Amino acid sequence: MRISIENYGCAANQAEAEIMAGLLTAAGHSIVDGANRAEVLIINSCVVKTPTEDKLIFRLMELTKKYPKKPIIITGCAPEAIAPRLKSFAPNASLVSTHHITKIVQAVNAVANGRIVELIGATKEVKLGLPRIRRNPAIAVVQIANGCIGECAYCETRLARGELISYPKGKILDEIKNAVADGCKEIWLTAEDTAAYGIDTAGKPTLPDLLNSISKIQGDFNVRVGMTTPSSVLPILDDMVKAYNKPHIYKFLHVPVQSGSDEMLHAMNRKYTTEDFLRIVDGFRSAYRCQIWTDIIIGYPGETTAQFRQTLDLLKKIGPDFVNVSKFGPRPGTPAAELQQLPADVLKERSNTASRLVSELALATNKKWVDWSGEVIITAPGKERGQWIGRNFAYKPIIINKRGQLLGKTLKAKILDATPAALIGWPIK
Repeated sequence: MRISIENYGCAANQAEAEIMAGLLTAAGHSIVDGANRAEVLIINSCVVKTPTEDKLIFRLMELTKKYPKKPIIITGCAPEAIAPRLKSFAPNASLVSTHHITKIVQAVNAVANGRIVELIGATKEVKLGLPRIRRNPAIAVVQIANGCIGECAYCETRLARGELISYPKGKILDEIKNAVADGCKEIWLTAEDTAAYGIDTAGKPTLPDLLNSISKIQGDFNVRVGMTTPSSVLPILDDMVKAYNKPHIYKFLHVPVQSGSDEMLHAMNRKYTTEDFLRIVDGFRSAYRCQIWTDIIIGYPGETTAQFRQTLDLLKKIGPDFVNVSKFGPRPGTPAAELQQLPADVLKERSNTASRLVSELALATNKKWVDWSGEVIITAPGKERGQWIGRNFAYKPIIINKRGQLLGKTLKAKILDATPAALIGWPIK
């Protein structure tokens, strides 16, 4: 059958969409672009934010109205977290949660015969060593764990993905070796919290242990480590800094702070302080030049103007390369959803203020890279014809204009200019 897969959400969702595509193709089905060309519609869902969920619901309503006779399968996190809401908008849709994606072939075969499928409930399945069709042939997304150890008061992800299950190190290394053999130049290690890797297993292998083993793999590739929670980084900080300095590891750290107010962090149940966060940033920056990403939540229930200003002051202090600014939205089933919400106009004003600051800080940080020169791995085509996006040792995005097929190639470039979002490079010999 002809099947379309629409993907929402994080790198882990992308990995699972690629696996489903691989399994379906191996079973004789074909993956097509566009719901109009497909006989079965798969929506790989995300519920981490209210706007993302709203976008998903709108899309379900749109597809149900436009293609009333086409079977719809909702996969990803939404089936575990908001199944009743999904059914209220798409009563005939089948549900296959993130824990059951390896059964996608059975699900497609069932809906093709007119049945409605519901595969929900946590499993401990390791989603490695499976067929996949990569969205980008130069990039391999490798899950190292599923679920998390956090109990954040606002987050619905744990309700969907469950408790932490770390994948066996040997299987992760095999997945990376196979990806490198397939020609992948960039490996994304992903989990809800990569720094928590291993703490649920006997012997408690750590993320630095995993990175040290990855660094010994032969080949021309680099590794991007996914999001790390400060409370999980702190116990392994020194080892992480050392591991990042090994071959193949991008000098890139994504460590969400969420707020510059310790009172707000306590209310969020984040289990670290702003000083802890600063210690992590300083630990990496004192060792080598690196890129720092972080996240902030604007307008968490009870946030005062002074506490919001503390967040802005913290951003000014660290000068991050990128900040994901999210307006707070209550997620069903979480403690924060029961709290008094801030007015919408306050959220909008604070979000706009934070976004302007983030853009200014990103531009200032990127300007510091002007005149740098070195190797760049081309990992994606740019928006314009003849334009390419590459990454340097710190995973900085570099726009390069050069004719030819450059995907997966390594070239030398010099940085001539910068925008808040990227560096502007020129190829050099």
